[in-house]
Amino acid sequence: MNLEELLNSPFSFNQRKTFTPCETRPLWKCSLVILIMGITGRENRCSLKKIHTANWLTKSSEHFDELLGWAKSETLFAPHIRLDPTVDRAIDLIAAAGYVCKVGGKVSLTAAGEDLFSQIFTETEIMEREKKILTAAKKYLSEAAVERIFKAN
Repeated sequence: MNLEELLNSPFSFNQRKTFTPCETRPLWKCSLVILIMGITGRENRCSLKKIHTANWLTKSSEHFDELLGWAKSETLFAPHIRLDPTVDRAIDLIAAAGYVCKVGGKVSLTAAGEDLFSQIFTETEIMEREKKILTAAKKYLSEAAVERIFKAN
């Protein structure tokens, strides 16, 4: 007995496009890491914790509100920042491509990375929401503030 006899009608499989969230696309995540380092980094250099924190901020507007409440000491509990393994993979990819280098526990943009950052940053229709969030959060993302969040958890 075949499938059509069981169902009493013709049956076929059609391949459909599958939605892939942008945050799981390597090119998008690599661009986000470069944007994070260029906007929030001091001298285009960031710790891994800072990159993960900034990545977490871009995922939801509630995350920014949570960080703001913590920074202004309005909430007792530090934000629970999720460390995303795709960020580490993105850093490895852009390091292999020569856009960043890892030195002394920090990740630093190379000259090629700085050029790529300026291209991404000046393009008006690319990653607008992320640029706005990172620019607004920059003063709350000092290395000391990020360390304070991770020590509180």
